[in-house]
Amino acid sequence: MSSFPISARRTYLIARRDFLGYIKTWGFWLTALGPFLGIVFGILFPLVLSQSEPTRYATILDETGLHAGAIEELLITNNNRELENILRSAARVTIPQKDKDTFNKVLDEQGMDAARKLILETSPFMAKLLDLPDTKLVFVTAPENSVEKIKPYLMGTKHLSIKNEAKFLSGVLHIFEQDGKTKAEFWSTAPNKSELVNLANQYFADTASDNYMAAAGLSRKQALQARKNALRVSTLNPAKQAGDDGTQTVTAKDRIPYIVAAGLSMMLWFTVFTGAYMLLVSMVEEKINKVLEMLLATTRFSEIFLGKLLGVAALTLASLLPWIILGGIGFYGVTQFADGAIVDGLAKAMSTKMLIFLPVFFILGYVFYGSIFIALGALAESMQDASTLMTPMVLLLTACIMVVPIGVAYPDSSLLSAAAWFPFSAPFAAVIRLPSDPPLWETLGSIVVLIFSSALVIWGASRMFRYGVLSGGGMATVKVWFSRVVLRRKNG
Repeated sequence: MSSFPISARRTYLIARRDFLGYIKTWGFWLTALGPFLGIVFGILFPLVLSQSEPTRYATILDETGLHAGAIEELLITNNNRELENILRSAARVTIPQKDKDTFNKVLDEQGMDAARKLILETSPFMAKLLDLPDTKLVFVTAPENSVEKIKPYLMGTKHLSIKNEAKFLSGVLHIFEQDGKTKAEFWSTAPNKSELVNLANQYFADTASDNYMAAAGLSRKQALQARKNALRVSTLNPAKQAGDDGTQTVTAKDRIPYIVAAGLSMMLWFTVFTGAYMLLVSMVEEKINKVLEMLLATTRFSEIFLGKLLGVAALTLASLLPWIILGGIGFYGVTQFADGAIVDGLAKAMSTKMLIFLPVFFILGYVFYGSIFIALGALAESMQDASTLMTPMVLLLTACIMVVPIGVAYPDSSLLSAAAWFPFSAPFAAVIRLPSDPPLWETLGSIVVLIFSSALVIWGASRMFRYGVLSGGGMATVKVWFSRVVLRRKNG
């Protein structure tokens, strides 16, 4: 065993050293916990924002006597519609799929209070989230009968008395007739556009549409309904097995696998980029600090090379763990609460081929790019030098990830098929092709290409790694090495 070229123990120590060196830093934990922090922030921020927004008291001075009541009614309608949308969104993640029809029937027939009660009975955790504050725009009776007399209330020299408390008037909407035309002006000291302005614009736009349609004996509501009921072209796939409805219609179940594959390809790209970049930075820092020279006193090049690959791979996996956990939770939630078509689509996306080949391409893609970045790090003398070396690799990685949108839009593209045989883009192209069920020999061919390419890269990178560390690095050493080793020229 002593004659074996790589010591498992020393390789493990190198890998553990790189892994623990990063995992003990604050930056790693902030990155790893980022998804959970983002979820907490995403939930708390709207609640804090809604609580921090002050109630704004406004009035409508309508000299025509035709619009004020309708605008106030529109505010109630909008609030009810918003609450209904919130309830339907909450039901997607709280009401099991088997009870969705019951919830929709309760909401449509018994109203929002009954629907809210049903959600709270199913998921008490949603109680606080559904305890929505009242609208922050409150209409009050005009304190005076003209804008000039109301202006002191806007300037703060006079106050409204609401429930025996002094309140500021935030704005007044003045509607009047001028030269036979209806005019509307909003007076306020606040520089930002008011919710009341948006509400009034919506009301007058709807009114104009209704009047225009009514002039021709038509109804805007009926026109919208007719548009909603308009003919829709159905997309069918002759190669698809007939579904439960007896047709070969393309549904969300058929599209979701491509979306999932695109997400997994992007995740693979992000993993490769993050891990490879950490390898490059680690190599440059240890070379500048002379750590590599000390390691070489007791460790082989191959052990350092392999140890760094394994250590950063473990670190990358640790940083992805929160996303994996969230993905598992999300997948479970979708299977419990989402529509049947979505569940079937996700099940189809996580096919046997995907479960088998995805880890293979993850590993090979990481080894291929990681070896290249280790070699580049060994050749760099400074972080500036590393940035210069990394720029073309970043451009290449960016160009390779462009196969993902091509795979979603045109899964039968010849460019996508060719990219699956090109080692730099093969990990991403092969994954995005899996939902279209390519011939098995093509997928295995991509794997073979990556295996031979990775072996070639490891061989070349290990030699560049050895030469770069011993020579001191720098782009000049690349030319010398290429001339001496590849071109077999003797230094003059």
